[in-house]
Amino acid sequence: MYALKNMRIPIIDMGLIGLSSDPSETEWQRVGKEICTALGDIGFLYLKGHGVNLDLVEKAFSTSAEFFALDEDIKLGYPRNPEKQQGYVAVNREKFNADINPHEFREAYDVKRMDGLFPDEVVPAMRPAVKSLADSCIALSNRILEAMAVGLDIDRKFFTSTHKDICSDNNASCLRMLHYPPVPPNVPEGSIRCGTHTDYGTITFLFQDTMGGLEVRDRNDDWVPATPIPDTILVNVGDILQFWSSDKLRATEHRVLIPSEELIAKVSRRSIVFFLHPDDPVLIKPLDGSDQYQPITAKAHVVKRFSETYQY
Repeated sequence: MYALKNMRIPIIDMGLIGLSSDPSETEWQRVGKEICTALGDIGFLYLKGHGVNLDLVEKAFSTSAEFFALDEDIKLGYPRNPEKQQGYVAVNREKFNADINPHEFREAYDVKRMDGLFPDEVVPAMRPAVKSLADSCIALSNRILEAMAVGLDIDRKFFTSTHKDICSDNNASCLRMLHYPPVPPNVPEGSIRCGTHTDYGTITFLFQDTMGGLEVRDRNDDWVPATPIPDTILVNVGDILQFWSSDKLRATEHRVLIPSEELIAKVSRRSIVFFLHPDDPVLIKPLDGSDQYQPITAKAHVVKRFSETYQY
């Protein structure tokens, strides 16, 4: 049933490459080719058999819901530090297309370091829940990075060797908890929950609730719904991987609309996102030796993108 709703975003089974398995070379080849085919087409895929314990996801969702339910003045006591890339982001503080969408109805809590700023005083369960999920995301990332290298027929350790310091001061990878609050009445024209954008880094993992609302722009410029599918992780390409692969893998624009149905519009939407980035000093340039993109370090790229979207 779910696959029929999402035929334009393929479902890839990790099979023996899931976190708990010891895969054969044949399985590496299969998964690598399937992942690269999907990410070279629409730039998104649903991943099943990924090995991430979904209880960890539910615990992270539960603690994030507890935090976002707090009074605004309490949440503002944990502000996102732009240098440390950690903390609370209030509604309308991040805008992807400010000229087109003057209001973006979402709030977030970013975590880059597990020993960094957390609301321990008010939601003590958040830190251990987030750390457990982040650890699993990092382990899965290494499997996906190796599979992509196999699929692209490059040194299979290239991507893992450039992502050694995930979630550290030397790397912009981040776990982000998102809350899309109920939309207020008389919403101004052009308002949206999340404006059209591409992600900044290598790949992104998205854990969705059941509400939906995410749309992906395909190669025909049609918007395709990324309907939540139970027990899967939605995976997509970021800018850096597109640069590296000379457009073989595609960073696809996506957005989250405000539902037109009044009933749904009055309900919160939540998601958890893990953004994977290379280590800061890594020089990003096309692996095929072309001059399609100018070389740029991973850190310089993400600093540029953050400067374009955050409203400080």
